Amino acid sequence: MTDTAPCYLFLDCDRFYFAVEAAERPGLADDPRPVIIGRDPRTAPRGIVTTANDPARALGIRSGLSAAIALRLAPNALFLPPRHELYERYSTRVMAVLRDESPLVEQHSIDEAASLWPHGFGPEPPLALRARVLAETGISVSLGLATSPLVAKMASEAAKKRADHLCIVTPGAEASFLSPLPVRALVGVGPKAEAQLRAAGIETIGGLAGRSRDELVTLFGRAYGRYLSDASRGVDHRTLSAERVAKSISAEHTFPHDTTDRGVLRERLRSQAEEVSARLAQEGLRAEEVAIKLRYANWQTLTRQTKLRVATADAEALAASATGLMQLHWDPTRAVRLIGLRAGRLTGGTKPAQQSLPYDEPPG
Repeated sequence: MTDTAPCYLFLDCDRFYFAVEAAERPGLADDPRPVIIGRDPRTAPRGIVTTANDPARALGIRSGLSAAIALRLAPNALFLPPRHELYERYSTRVMAVLRDESPLVEQHSIDEAASLWPHGFGPEPPLALRARVLAETGISVSLGLATSPLVAKMASEAAKKRADHLCIVTPGAEASFLSPLPVRALVGVGPKAEAQLRAAGIETIGGLAGRSRDELVTLFGRAYGRYLSDASRGVDHRTLSAERVAKSISAEHTFPHDTTDRGVLRERLRSQAEEVSARLAQEGLRAEEVAIKLRYANWQTLTRQTKLRVATADAEALAASATGLMQLHWDPTRAVRLIGLRAGRLTGGTKPAQQSLPYDEPPG
């Protein structure tokens, strides 16, 4: 690498949902009790943990854990219901600060973004950015700098363990940064791929980088094998894009108790159609397709979709199409655990949609 190497900064908000609640509730950050962002299982038994504070995490409570299990681990826990509109407002404020410092920002989720960083690899500008975000929003962020978005994202994970919440991987240092990390730390390596890699004797990212591209293609297929070969060496051919049209907008609901009540299901689809319609209108989008998801009590999941005659964002039209799909495909003798509505094949729109890094391991 040379001094002309591109510089990317990856911003990751630290325990974002809890941080927002702490900013809104004086004293919450110092509360010695386990504090869990998630619906109280005593009133919503199928809720999950969105995030938790340090006392809760010390008890083994993590994001995605069943709220009922969390309650058993921490009977005295304080449960706070998620407030998604509030989190969106804080996210907008954090991203506005980042956009003020970078000419190109690609938001990946409500609390993560990659950016083209015009200030080089020195520590002062990113530390100043972090201080500004904290001062203006109350949110702590971890920052990674590197020559590619992929390595910058991984550096942001390493930054979470550092006192200054900053990790800089300078040009030419990619291999020394990546090599000792466990292979699961590589973006895009999930449990299935990790198991396959370990079975092949590959424990670290350095070990992965030492294998030939042909061997990895044989093990994982052409696309994913090539990705693993490049990523393990810090090579990332992606370019950032500030504006992308969302591929779909959806809403889902898990019932506290399984139901076969057709009226309840229809009413939930209507409510979801209104939610999706509002989000479509906000983004200036219309849908050419409507889909439903039904998850039965045994976790078997059915999805069905239909193409609309005319692209629309109208809640009544979305609800009618979704209800028609349910009437055609739902087995009324089977209780439903979860129902969802998705608007797809979207057209129009000018606002950036939240994106995910396209590094998922292949299904199987």
